Amino acid sequence: MNKKQRFLHILYGFLAGILFASALWLCAGRQREDGSLPAQEESDTDIPARTSAGPSIQDTSPADRTPDVSPSSESHPTDAKNDSVPSWDSSAVYNGNDIISYHGRRYRAKWWTQGEPPDTGDVWEDLGILDGEAVWPDGVANVPVDASVPGNTNVTDFKVVGYYPSWKPDRLASVDFGVVTHVCYAFAIPTKEGGLRELENPETASALVRAAHENGAKALLSVGGWSYQDVPLEPVFMEATADETGTERLAENILAMCEEYGFDGVDMDWEHPRTDGSSARQYEALMLTLSEKLHARGKLLTAAVLSGVTADGNIYYDAAAHTDAVLNAVDFINVMAYDGGDGERHSPYQFAVDCGTYWRETRGLPAHKVVLGVPFYSRPGWADYGTILESDPSAWSKDHTAFSGMEVHYNGVDTIARKTRYAKENLGGIMIWELTQDTTDPEKSLLQTIGENSP
Repeated sequence: MNKKQRFLHILYGFLAGILFASALWLCAGRQREDGSLPAQEESDTDIPARTSAGPSIQDTSPADRTPDVSPSSESHPTDAKNDSVPSWDSSAVYNGNDIISYHGRRYRAKWWTQGEPPDTGDVWEDLGILDGEAVWPDGVANVPVDASVPGNTNVTDFKVVGYYPSWKPDRLASVDFGVVTHVCYAFAIPTKEGGLRELENPETASALVRAAHENGAKALLSVGGWSYQDVPLEPVFMEATADETGTERLAENILAMCEEYGFDGVDMDWEHPRTDGSSARQYEALMLTLSEKLHARGKLLTAAVLSGVTADGNIYYDAAAHTDAVLNAVDFINVMAYDGGDGERHSPYQFAVDCGTYWRETRGLPAHKVVLGVPFYSRPGWADYGTILESDPSAWSKDHTAFSGMEVHYNGVDTIARKTRYAKENLGGIMIWELTQDTTDPEKSLLQTIGENSP
């Protein structure tokens, strides 16, 4: 074969190869149109991998906050099953529209974030409770609420419960004990070993007990609070009640301090038991132990509890940690129907009604056991009502005003009167945080307003 012939054979072979490859390509295209994409080709498509926590980790630049517009992020969050929503991971990176679960609620990232807890950061949008209602914690005795009248029928009367802070010993004379029916000395501080710290300003505590009794009111020792020296107390309660021995020790120490100062009972202010982990179970065990010990001595047991709902009217998930067994064990609850947020979300009238409805209707408590909390302070700023009134003498007639260069929201006389009338008709009383924040002007006093509307 000469050179020319060899060249033609090579050329014909090359062209035949091209034609064969083209035929294969057309067949693959037909397969793709039929929806029968070969498995190998499917695995090779360019789809970004996801971490186990859910977010894409391709772009970790905080400056790039462009929402993820992938098809999977366009579906409505409530369409997903609970087990398909990953839990929040503090080490994971999340981009806009990533959805996670945290403490029983579903959240969606607005932009890039890492390490910001969903219940505190502005980057997260709260999408509500996972199942649309609270999930009862495991390991607790959720028995039906007993709505029968208690043996101590005094607690069925309308109650005016006021908290007095231990760190204001010089304000005791400003409190009208003729209006309150119960006053709580706040706070006795627990230790992780199951003890209590020495009571702050014990002389004031003794004077408060005397003043309450002289006016026919009950004095309660309030145990706990949110924090001590800026350290949250919930972990302290958890460590103190980690086992049965610790729970018994803490209950005995609380009872001992209660009897030492002559208090008529205990107001438990564990802020706050949670539905995840063992928190609800430990809280319940402590409350049932306290109930047995206190009631055997004719003393009261009350509890400061979560609002039950958010300012938007959604059920607050961890309210379920105040179990039915606890609600049966206490004489009444003090509902913290405030701090719904800064500004107008702080404690409006509708928020109070929603809180009362949750504890009365959703949880089934009898009216005499639900005491509605009202604030004597503003948000933002946390300024006392009395201090605001000094700055704006007309502040009593409204619920917001300018103070210290910002717009602050609080409850004026009309709102306090309206809430008191609502509680009088539907609940068991009004609770105040806290008594020293009122004005000394009786014409504009919030405490006097409560008294006038709750005979």
